Amino acid sequence: MEGQIEVTKKQFQRHKLFSRELPTLMYGFGDSSPSRPDSVDVLEDILIDYINSTCLQAAKVAGRRTKVTVEDFKFVLRKDPKKLARVEELIAMNKEIETARSLF
Repeated sequence: MEGQIEVTKKQFQRHKLFSRELPTLMYGFGDSSPSRPDSVDVLEDILIDYINSTCLQAAKVAGRRTKVTVEDFKFVLRKDPKKLARVEELIAMNKEIETARSLF
């Protein structure tokens, strides 16, 4: 189709991006300590897939623009009020930190 930008999912090799953090999160949500490596691997696959799909959706929202903005992610998360509220909270905290840094 003319005027459409195709966004494709790149295949990549898994490098255990979250293998240190996930067992702690899993334990915090009731898993045994230590977490089974296969459980961590499965959860990591799910997490990476979710991050990739969210980024792809934001890129599709961005369309022809060269950059994906925070507003694009907010649009993608608009139907999930908890995640959207967390994004808003993190943005507000980031602004507070930048303001505090500029004072010093």
